[in-house]
Amino acid sequence: MNKLFYIILCSILFPLTQLEIDKDKSAIKWKGTKSNGSYHDGLIAVNNSMLNIDSNNILIDGEIIIDMNSIICTDIIDLVGNQNLVEHLKTDDFFSTTNFPTALLKINKVTAIKDNDYRVNGDLTIKNQTHPIEFIANIMVEENMGLASGKIEIDRAKYNIKYKSKSWYPDIGDMFINDIFELYFNLLAVNKDIP
Repeated sequence: MNKLFYIILCSILFPLTQLEIDKDKSAIKWKGTKSNGSYHDGLIAVNNSMLNIDSNNILIDGEIIIDMNSIICTDIIDLVGNQNLVEHLKTDDFFSTTNFPTALLKINKVTAIKDNDYRVNGDLTIKNQTHPIEFIANIMVEENMGLASGKIEIDRAKYNIKYKSKSWYPDIGDMFINDIFELYFNLLAVNKDIP
C-alpha cells in the first residue's frame, strides 16, 4: 500500500511527458568491420518506441525497439551482392530475424556530463540475450520534442552472434569479422498528443 501511494505521489509531483520516436524522421546507421579494415554499413529502422521526459525536459528512461527485418546495406552497389549480404545478416549466422524480429534497448538511467551530453545506461536485448550497455548521447528536449544523437558500440559475441567471431573461434586466424559493431543514431521524438 505504501509503495502504491509513493508511485501515485511521484506521478503527481513529478509529472512525465511521453515522447514517441518519429520513425520516418529518425535514422540508425550500422557499421561492421572485417579484420583487414574493410567494412559494410547500412540502415536499420526503429519501431514503436517511447521516451519519458520529466518536467525539467530531462530524459528519465524509455524503450527503443529496433526492427531487425528492416536492415539494409548502403555500401554495396551490386544489387545481387547487396541482397546476399542482407539475407545473410538475417540468418542464424547473425541476427536470426525470423525468430527474433526485434531488438530492444531499455534506457534505465541518464546522467548529465556537460552541456547536452549525457551518459546513458541501459539493457540491450538481441536474440533474446540481454546485457547492460553504456554510451554517450547528445540529447536536447524542448517544446514537446526531443533530439538525440550518438554512437553505440556493441559486442556481438555477447549476443550469440558467432559467425567468424574471434571470441567464439580463437583459431580463426585473420579471417575474422570484428566482434564490435557500431550503431550511429539520430532520433527525433515528439509528443503525439500535441496536434
